[in-house]
Amino acid sequence: METKLSELETGNILYTHSYAGDFKTESDVEEAKRIFRGEKYLMKISESWFDGIHLNLIEIEPVNGVDFLYSTTQGNIGFLYCLKGMVNYYCNQKKSAIFSIGEKQQTIIDGELDDVVLCVSEKTTYIYIQLTKSYFVKIANTEFKRENLAFTKIIAPEIELLLQVLINSPHQGRLKRIFIESKIFELIIFYISQKKKKSAFLLKKEDVEKVLIAKKIVESDLQNPNSLLELSRRTGINDFKLKKGFKELTGYTVFGYLYKIRMEKAYHYLNHDKKPVNEVSFLVGYKNPQHFIAAFKKLYHVLPGSLNKH
Repeated sequence: METKLSELETGNILYTHSYAGDFKTESDVEEAKRIFRGEKYLMKISESWFDGIHLNLIEIEPVNGVDFLYSTTQGNIGFLYCLKGMVNYYCNQKKSAIFSIGEKQQTIIDGELDDVVLCVSEKTTYIYIQLTKSYFVKIANTEFKRENLAFTKIIAPEIELLLQVLINSPHQGRLKRIFIESKIFELIIFYISQKKKKSAFLLKKEDVEKVLIAKKIVESDLQNPNSLLELSRRTGINDFKLKKGFKELTGYTVFGYLYKIRMEKAYHYLNHDKKPVNEVSFLVGYKNPQHFIAAFKKLYHVLPGSLNKH
């Protein structure tokens, strides 16, 4: 199997690589890190692979917009997760068929990235997990069919956590291989088990877009959060659909998600920016610092003040 990545505008080949069939390796895990600097971008690629599995973490910082051409000689099952920014892509032979995924969104691919153009216009980080079809059959005991997996556009909280754990794996060698494979098992189990759960509540496409707008509104103003009725009015969807749809797409209630975002922001302000507790309390929307301290300790089991010390 061969892959090639090049600049679309100039045709400049960034790299080509040949993998053994089905990503087979002599060592426990093969790894590679690559950095590419062009006039219009900085790209970092970290990859790991072994029998049946290939993981790619890609970070792209474009000056403006930049397009890349990705080609491969073997169509695998692909799970594409955008963690930050946005990825637009289209088949090089069918330029009218353009797809895109934004921050915390995902898509599943069945061999379609064999000759594709990736368009990136902002700082973007994404993970691309490939499984060979023979590997999928081995672990799932069935041929791969997209419709057999529950796969909404938004990344479920469970999968988001799994991806972060994969990125930050502390292991090496055989332990790393076992660790990665165990997470791949979890990933497949999650999607198959979710498919088997019969959902009594289905959203139309236009309602999904409205719920995603509501999600963005919640994330954008932590200090002055909207009530459910205010969100309903601002997004043009009734409060029942909003309540049910938000839970369906994110795994959280509206205010459960607000709490999650507040605590994640607070952790970053304290642990990375070393801001004072009272300031962090205000920034994430708590008028009473004591209420913030209690909420933070309940989730993280530590006092917030213990994190902002140098």
